[in-house]
Amino acid sequence: GAADAEDLVLSFDRKEPVAALYPGAPPWERVLDTTHPDAARLKSLMQAFPGQVVRPVSVTADGAKAVVETYSDRNPGDYYLFDTKTMKAALIASRQEWIDPEQMSERQPLEFKARDGQSIHALLTLPRGAGKNLPLVVNPHGGPADVMDHWRWEPEPQLLASRGYAVLQVNFRGSGGYGRKYFDEGKQRWDSVMIDDITDGARWTIGQGIADAQRLCIYGGSYGGYAALMSALREPDLYRCVIDYAGVYDLNLQRTESD
Repeated sequence: GAADAEDLVLSFDRKEPVAALYPGAPPWERVLDTTHPDAARLKSLMQAFPGQVVRPVSVTADGAKAVVETYSDRNPGDYYLFDTKTMKAALIASRQEWIDPEQMSERQPLEFKARDGQSIHALLTLPRGAGKNLPLVVNPHGGPADVMDHWRWEPEPQLLASRGYAVLQVNFRGSGGYGRKYFDEGKQRWDSVMIDDITDGARWTIGQGIADAQRLCIYGGSYGGYAALMSALREPDLYRCVIDYAGVYDLNLQRTESD
């Protein structure tokens, strides 16, 4: 389905957009201006780091050297010193050097049909070497408006996957990243359409043989906490456990306290 750009990749001098990132695995990095002098450099870096997102984050005043970030669903992020003339890159540091990408799980973007026919986007993280009929943790994101789960390394799905759980993160309607209509359809529907999309995602994984229908849990924070409890109310027979973290329940109280 159609998707908004997740982010812009700026030129090495941080002044102009050179490429845009679109959801995918890895995100599709589309060069916007092929005539820009940095376009060829960026393409060369993308080829040098296949399967990862590559983006300049800093540059020297003379433009000779730049710091470049690379990341993926299994790599929290590495920083390289890149010589823009010799086209050589040398590792400076890793964001979380204790994380071994080879031991991490892949995060798979997927689409499924909701009960009304709408295509819904989600991410599925599976334990390495996983089989079928796995215990599943449904992990709705917070926000909820205009927020989305991205294809990049996240600690909680990786932790759960390392313990043998599949993790489903649904970008239900109301989430950002998939157009205005997709976003608008979640408005004032926290307890209905959004919950139904999450439920339909959970049932889709069961139907695909990924998840064991008798071993589902739902866990989230902020709106995700509200969604977990509301899912238990709406679907009392679907989940074996429900975990809320810092859930949002009383909008009138929240609005009063924030004023």
